[in-house]
Amino acid sequence: LMFLHFSVDICGSVSNLDPETKKTYENNTFEAIVKGQYAVLLLAGGQGTRLGVYYPKGMYDVGLPSKKTLFQLQAERLLKLQTLASEAMGGQQCKSGIAWYIMTSKTTIEPTRNFFEKKDYFGLKKENVRFFEQGTLPCFSFAGKILMDSKYQLARAPDGNGGLYR
Repeated sequence: LMFLHFSVDICGSVSNLDPETKKTYENNTFEAIVKGQYAVLLLAGGQGTRLGVYYPKGMYDVGLPSKKTLFQLQAERLLKLQTLASEAMGGQQCKSGIAWYIMTSKTTIEPTRNFFEKKDYFGLKKENVRFFEQGTLPCFSFAGKILMDSKYQLARAPDGNGGLYR
């Protein structure tokens, strides 16, 4: 067996940056946010079955006293980031806000979309929240045979987070 050893100096980390470089990155990020050139991607395709619920994980109440869901916590972070960017850029208003791309699955896209509508997008601009469905691939048996869902339809399964690049 051959083991690869990686040196710590080839791995980047914000904690290893000098203060000047860190400030430059922060200013560049805030500038991009204000100009409407910044986006966040959330991979939210799965249901919360391991959490004991049969709805999207992002709608799950994680047990905080506030009863906030994972989606709400993330949305509030984006709102705060927009405020920080505006303040850092001398009060300049964000051109359009942060675009938030939320990848769902076939079974979670509608409940997720409905949840956001019901919650008025948690204060974010509706046009900045973009839902899209994760792709699927045909299912195969361990013997390499294609599995059928019905007599005329292939069985399909989500293509995983890697499908995002397609």
